[in-house]
Amino acid sequence: MRLTWHEQIDSFAEETLVHLRRDEALSNLMLGIVLSLEAGSSHYDDVTLVTVHDDRGRLLAGLRTAPANLILYAAARIPLDESLQCLAYGFLREGVSLPGAIGPKEVAERFAAIWSSLTDCRVELEMPLRVYELRTVNSEVIGEGRLRLAQEADLEWIVSGTVGFLVDGGLDNAPDLEGVRRAARRQVERQDLYLWEHEGEIVSMAATTRATGRGIALNQVYTPKELRGRGYATSCVASLGQHLLDSGYEFCTLFADLKNPTSNGVYLRVGFEPIGDFAAYRFLGGTA
Repeated sequence: MRLTWHEQIDSFAEETLVHLRRDEALSNLMLGIVLSLEAGSSHYDDVTLVTVHDDRGRLLAGLRTAPANLILYAAARIPLDESLQCLAYGFLREGVSLPGAIGPKEVAERFAAIWSSLTDCRVELEMPLRVYELRTVNSEVIGEGRLRLAQEADLEWIVSGTVGFLVDGGLDNAPDLEGVRRAARRQVERQDLYLWEHEGEIVSMAATTRATGRGIALNQVYTPKELRGRGYATSCVASLGQHLLDSGYEFCTLFADLKNPTSNGVYLRVGFEPIGDFAAYRFLGGTA
């Protein structure tokens, strides 16, 4: 096994993109970030890039944008435990501490077990995830209302909605309001955030992220608690998906928390189809 640390995105992209693009929809998390970094994004301050190759050139890749979890990708038929052990030992030699890892279910599960055995950390399943792909929208689920881009005047609603999204989804129990506000303003400026209006009132939102070439990902789907059960999120996601497909994308992707059957039901009604499972693990304590 050969482990390589990459100081620049160019060499990491040269080794990984040919693999990631083979399964663009399922690999959208790492692929989208690699393409963003390659394009010169300043959104990420602290990036770790590492690859492992076996003697037949098959690839394992790790990418981390601190303080987020390590993202993992493994090519088909690579000796999984051997390559993951090589990666884990590489992090330990460099004194790298990891808060967690996310990747295809088996890959993330095996890395978490290896990391735990080497560092004596406790491992928790942070979130079981399903990756969905949308190529054809079920337009029958779109109710009354309209989709529109978020604007500066919507900022207070967006901040409140984003806090609700983070807290209700178990992603952050105490969000930094100023950080949320800065992120919301960037989304408005980049035209990444869409709102669903019903009778002149904002009732739901969804965002776009990680364009990968033929596809683009959706995230941050949220309806306030008091407005749920009326089909607003379904209408918002379906309308946004149709807008993106009409604009030239071949497909849309998203991650859904498998512990939330309501959101998974929404995506299935819209026309999303499951294409694979991911898992996010949290590492607690230990010696690394």
